[in-house]
Amino acid sequence: MKVTQGTPIPVTKSDLTHHWQERLNGHNLTEITMKYKDADYFMENDPNKDPEEVIYEAFYKESTPEEGHLTWGHITLYPGKVNDQYHCTKGHYHLNPHAEEYFLCMKGEGLIMFMNREGDCWCEELEEGSLHKVPEGTARRLINLGDDELMLSTCVPSDAGFDFESVTKKPFSCHVYEDDGEMAIKVDVDENAADGGEDGLSDIEALLKI
Repeated sequence: MKVTQGTPIPVTKSDLTHHWQERLNGHNLTEITMKYKDADYFMENDPNKDPEEVIYEAFYKESTPEEGHLTWGHITLYPGKVNDQYHCTKGHYHLNPHAEEYFLCMKGEGLIMFMNREGDCWCEELEEGSLHKVPEGTARRLINLGDDELMLSTCVPSDAGFDFESVTKKPFSCHVYEDDGEMAIKVDVDENAADGGEDGLSDIEALLKI
């Protein structure tokens, strides 16, 4: 580098990542690893699945938890299924009810599932290069539908916080499976709404293929 006037200034590479499809690295990162043995949110158990298998990893570069600061993260959700249910993250709300979140899909294919406090769910397709906004007061879950890693970058306010407890008490009402080679969404049905009549459902789950 040529300096034509004044004192040279330092020019370095980023200490976080050198390529947008690579995971975060560097110092002062918070790491979350979810193994199958600790993933208590799948609808069924698979006794043949290795309990040490990693479902997903998340790395966060956190800033001061104050208004105006940001936290940047990378999430890798590995391919696979628990029986027929696709690998997914546990999902969570934010402790700060006004916090929004953005996701950039860097690799893979899948879904981002949203849920409001009333238990209503909807999904957006994840594909390389797609950008997604999680509205305030909304829970989100990531689902890997492909055979490769699903990698995403996320950006949230540093004071957002994680609220897993609300999702534990009132789980996501929709679950994504493979059914005869197709993606299917199983929706929990309110038992009180099922009267067992001609149009009622005696089962608490209805299978919707899309």
